[in-house]
This record gives sequence, C-alpha cells and structure tokens, in this order.
Amino acid sequence: MSISGVQPVDAASAGRVWMSVRGASMQPLLCPGDRVLVDLARAWSCGDVVVVGGRRGLIVHRVVAVAGARVFTKGDAVDHCDRPVSRTAIIGVVIRIRRRRWWGQWQELEVCSALEHS
Repeated sequence: MSISGVQPVDAASAGRVWMSVRGASMQPLLCPGDRVLVDLARAWSCGDVVVVGGRRGLIVHRVVAVAGARVFTKGDAVDHCDRPVSRTAIIGVVIRIRRRRWWGQWQELEVCSALEHS
C-alpha cells in the first residue's frame, strides 16, 4: 500500500502527519482512499503497522519480524514478505485510520498492533 498527500496535523499534535493510502495490500485494515495518522516519534515493535521509506517510495505494511538490523514487513493481504529494510527505513507508526463511509461521513478508527489481539 503506497502513500500520497502528506498533511501535517495541528501544532498540538507535533510529530504526527495524515497521509492518504493507495493500493490493496493492507486490506481489510486499510482500503484505497483511507487516510492514516502516522506518529513519527513513536517506537515501533513487531506487529505494528508502519510507514517504510524505500526505493519505491513510502509504503504502509506490518512489521512481521526483526533479525538484527533487518526488519521484515508484509502487507496483510499478500502471502510474501517484502525485502528486508534497515531499522532506519521505518518512518513512523500508523495510529489512526480515517475512512469515508458510503454516506459521505468520515469514520475514525484506532489502530492496534496485531499482537494485542492474539
């Protein structure tokens, strides 16, 4: 799932930005057109949904494993892991989702680590 349209949040929420997502690799959690609130300062852990900077631009995937300096991420809707990235490639943690409902209003959801539900 790729990112577009970065929008800073108000000054009271320094270190957080809203971003629009495209693609289907994180469905059903994230859908094309959703907006995600990314905390740029929050520490991440295995199971968190994160924004990763790479050769293809910014992507939103879940951290599935960490091996030394390498971090493995994967889209929830795909069968394979992405190429490993360095810890410094992780830009922030997705903490909220805004989704436009069919009747036109936005719904806001909190994002929890997959490990919190197991």
